[in-house]
Amino acid sequence: MTFTLSFITALVSGLYTCLWGAFKDAPYEGFKPKTFPRSMYFHVAIFLPLYFIPYFSAQFQHLGLVQMFFLIMGLERFLAEIYKGFFRTEDQQKYFVPSRITFFGRPVTSDLVRHSAGVLIVAIVFAFLLVAAPIKSFWGYLVTGYCTGLLVALGGAYKDAPFEGFKWLKFQRSGVVLAALSPLFYFLGNPEHPVGLGFLIYMNGGLERFTVEYYKTYIQRNMSGKFQPNLPRIQRELDTREKFHYAALVIIAGLAALYAHERGAL
Repeated sequence: MTFTLSFITALVSGLYTCLWGAFKDAPYEGFKPKTFPRSMYFHVAIFLPLYFIPYFSAQFQHLGLVQMFFLIMGLERFLAEIYKGFFRTEDQQKYFVPSRITFFGRPVTSDLVRHSAGVLIVAIVFAFLLVAAPIKSFWGYLVTGYCTGLLVALGGAYKDAPFEGFKWLKFQRSGVVLAALSPLFYFLGNPEHPVGLGFLIYMNGGLERFTVEYYKTYIQRNMSGKFQPNLPRIQRELDTREKFHYAALVIIAGLAALYAHERGAL
């Protein structure tokens, strides 16, 4: 896959993340042009080592563009949550569920502890990428999807449950969704260059955010649960945020067409 097409795919993947973030957060924080493209920067920062570092590029450059789209999105979502929880310093008063990491609901006041734990977890995230065991069978894709969903749910439960309570059905949601959607990646698999387990985990992570956030953000129209319920909303942003949804639909349509093209090529 050429560098230009791969780079554009990384940018569009980041743009999609920016759009749902703006749709959810602008009614509380206002639209911020300077921070809107932040996820796109993260996507590019992730893309470049995957494309150029030999250990990763040998597998990365055999991926289709759809697979790249979700792989980079999944990695960015994991790393963005780590950044917000372990490294970013921000006033937490506006949040109902703190973005800064807690120890089972109790604030972690030591920056040294937060930063050290964050570095360790970032290392673990990248260590998963090194797992190159090829996944070829349908059941391999299904089990990987379900287990990735449980991993995402575990992180969400650790962060949210001390403030919202633990919900068993909600905990299963991501695993069931990814198990049901696992054929999407299975049918894009190239027998000559099968996807490694590490890459597939983050592809599933991206797909989970892509689907679940679309449902919660654009269909259910849930207001962001991370903010305090009594935080004032900006009516102007509520009235004009639909433009982000329209842009997301354009990306979804393009991604569907690209999926059909790559599936046909196989």
